[in-house]
Amino acid sequence: MRILLLQFRPDPIMAAHELDLVVRFSNRPASDFVPVNATTAPLTVGLLDGADAIILGGSGDYLISRGDIPEILSALKPVLDEARRRNIPTLGICFGAQILTHAFGGRVEKDEARAEVGTFLVTRTEEGSDDELFRDLPPSFDAQLGHKDHLTVLPSDAVHLASSERSIHQAWRFPDAPVYAFTFHPELDQDGVLYRVDYYATEYKLTPEIVAGMKAALRPSPEASTLIAKFLDLFA
Repeated sequence: MRILLLQFRPDPIMAAHELDLVVRFSNRPASDFVPVNATTAPLTVGLLDGADAIILGGSGDYLISRGDIPEILSALKPVLDEARRRNIPTLGICFGAQILTHAFGGRVEKDEARAEVGTFLVTRTEEGSDDELFRDLPPSFDAQLGHKDHLTVLPSDAVHLASSERSIHQAWRFPDAPVYAFTFHPELDQDGVLYRVDYYATEYKLTPEIVAGMKAALRPSPEASTLIAKFLDLFA
């Protein structure tokens, strides 16, 4: 199997951390994954040749709402259009979900007052309860999050699958193709969040008191952690 992991992390430490976690929660061997540094690699439709699935990862460095990396987003647009046309299973996680939303005509906006960093309760919509990927999950489940950009308008033909109290669009998919977008991080567990909180504390201007409070509020997220493997089992 050939699973493309498109990464938007110029920091090699965080790119390696993301790859390790995605592999771990995929229940697939590392040899199935082809990591692509989307910040430096040529982004052409040729990337899709032989691909069984695509995962667009997160980022602690860029914001769609701020207009970051416009050349990369522009280059990705025809790649994502072609992946959808070819019916290649595609999953966007956090920043990857924001990319998919932006690329297909939705809207992403910054709202730090509603930022979610840590463990939050995610609730399926009625459509999510019927979705083959989400229907076996509990009606509400804990998930790990880390974002201040929000999906405020979904692509016109997207199906809304899940929400949270602070951020209404936690997951969506297209009805005609196996394309999914998650605001939450299915590849993160408590330890993964702890690592990232410590790593990004300075950049995110987190005081020791805020960090301690966030760590104390973390909860396990066993149901969310099944979703990468389920996605690949169902569609790849």
